[in-house]
Amino acid sequence: MDALGCAGWPLQVTNPSRPLPTRGLPPFLGVGSTWGDYTWTDSFTKMIPGSVTVAYDAPGHALYLLGKKCPIAHATTYLTDLTLPKPGTTCPAE
Repeated sequence: MDALGCAGWPLQVTNPSRPLPTRGLPPFLGVGSTWGDYTWTDSFTKMIPGSVTVAYDAPGHALYLLGKKCPIAHATTYLTDLTLPKPGTTCPAE
């Protein structure tokens, strides 16, 4: 991330950011830690209509790989049948 501070200096950026092409995408499921990346995750999922971000109320990254039961349950349901939880869903710390 440190390199991003110098993006565009001294040369112009060759691939500037642009809106995410969301046409035809299914709604996404995002899961983010309220102690860290929730805001970034939520800002991404909000770009895709119908998407939902689940808040994990504790620090953490790679919640699925770490065996966190609540995020795993939501991710598994989404990955197997594209069912999203209700907006505003929060998983407690484990």
